[in-house]
Amino acid sequence: MTYSVLLLGATGTIGSLIATELANHKSHLKRVAFLTPTANAGPDKEVKYAAVKLERVVGSLSDSASYNGFDIVISAVGDDLCPKQPEFFDAAIKAGVRHFYPTEFGADLAHPTSAPEDYFVNKIATRKYLEEKVRKDEKLGYTYILVGLFNEVFLAYNVLGLSEDRQSATFIGTPDAMVSATAAVDVARITVASLLPSHLPSLSGGREVRFSGSVIPISTLFSTVSTALGHKVDVKYLNVKESYIFQDEQKKAGNAFLGKFTSAMRAIGFGGADMGKGNNAEYPELIPVSWEEAVKGFFGK
Repeated sequence: MTYSVLLLGATGTIGSLIATELANHKSHLKRVAFLTPTANAGPDKEVKYAAVKLERVVGSLSDSASYNGFDIVISAVGDDLCPKQPEFFDAAIKAGVRHFYPTEFGADLAHPTSAPEDYFVNKIATRKYLEEKVRKDEKLGYTYILVGLFNEVFLAYNVLGLSEDRQSATFIGTPDAMVSATAAVDVARITVASLLPSHLPSLSGGREVRFSGSVIPISTLFSTVSTALGHKVDVKYLNVKESYIFQDEQKKAGNAFLGKFTSAMRAIGFGGADMGKGNNAEYPELIPVSWEEAVKGFFGK
């Protein structure tokens, strides 16, 4: 038994890594491809498409014909297309696709801190859609990949809130809240490993796969950074009320990323990114990058 897999969003941050991992496992899969809405997306986009080492399927993401012949769809679309995932999956179901990986790759959307946050609205709506579909049709299934927050987002996007001189930081949450931190490459690796027949014996039913590079208290995020930098980092922790003031300040300052992502940080900083024991032990072939290794690599220590 082997599966045919179609990837949406193959040139995005996580999509490109999943594409590479799928290419590495072609021999274990019946067919692997990525979907693009047009055959000529312009020179810049075409260069990115050419770098994807998979078969290319051209067609509308909302047209069932685009999904003919595939068993599994992995959606790695960006935030702009997240609201349209149910539309894409409806088309895929009509074509006979039976298993879906929605764009998640992050926090626990079932955690009470996630539900009220604007950042997760469309992802939660997609969850509800998939769960209802599976409830009505037992042949269908889905996988949620839960990894906490990418190491790269903490570090490269400075979600840690480090000051310019790296002597202090401002962070939404509490120091004792647990958080999972995972390298983006390991997110891609667990996604692909989880759909191989050895880990996915049936396309039916829903499941969560929780996988982490490290599960540590938020205080340890910063003590690890302090060790790498060679000096103490003074951290100011913002409560929920203060986080809304911080978010407004980011929007006024023109920081589009933090103006939006602060909503996610309210969940992450108060327990919404704690994957707990998770499923790491079920994937002994994967040895993820730890937070300590990521920090040392980022700061060159």
